Amino acid sequence: MKATIFILTLSFITHLGFGQIKDFKTNVVDFFKHVQLERSPQILDARSLEEYEQAHLPSAIQIDQQAADFERKIGKLDKGSPVFIYSIQTGRSQRLAEHLSKLSFHKIYVLSPGIAAWVGSGYPLVVSETNEKRISLEAFHTALTADEYVLVSFGSNYCPPCKKVIPVLDSLQRRSNDLRVVKVEIDVNPDIIKAYGVKTIPTTTLYRSGTAIWTKTGIPTVDEIWTARHEKQ
Repeated sequence: MKATIFILTLSFITHLGFGQIKDFKTNVVDFFKHVQLERSPQILDARSLEEYEQAHLPSAIQIDQQAADFERKIGKLDKGSPVFIYSIQTGRSQRLAEHLSKLSFHKIYVLSPGIAAWVGSGYPLVVSETNEKRISLEAFHTALTADEYVLVSFGSNYCPPCKKVIPVLDSLQRRSNDLRVVKVEIDVNPDIIKAYGVKTIPTTTLYRSGTAIWTKTGIPTVDEIWTARHEKQ
């Protein structure tokens, strides 16, 4: 009997929503609209300082939960005003949102599926002009037509799923002599990301003579790309 009462009670609590993790994810259009409504929006970059210095949203404050100054920065925020959080995807931003929620912040927005959506939508971004991974839009166009087949990997060195794409690219390059691979870091190449409408990473696209013939969001396999390469001949 006691066990039955416990199960019913737990079920009742779950039904009420206690103990559940709130989802703060907001699509890029709504995220941008809410930011625009604020005179001085509290925009938090949940990434590392190195990532932040490469590129960040205008007026964003870099807040790393692993950093020594984390609590000090949180203490300066206004709990009564909305907070807008972003990261490469939503892992770090969602964790920061949950932490702020426990501190009684009520209006919290997490950019989903991540900063790529912001960049790909053409919204403003502060970008380091000296980053060695920066590629001009003109140079990218030239690269797409330099070889018959060009495989482009849109991603970030700070994105765990993106790192899993690298062995696939390496394997393809060993297998094929007529396939060129180009890696585009989303953080420092907003012009390219916007022009090609990339809003989720990792995204891999195969081009033939400058025209996209195959694309996949997520982690591709060698066989998928190899098959697309030969089916489109």
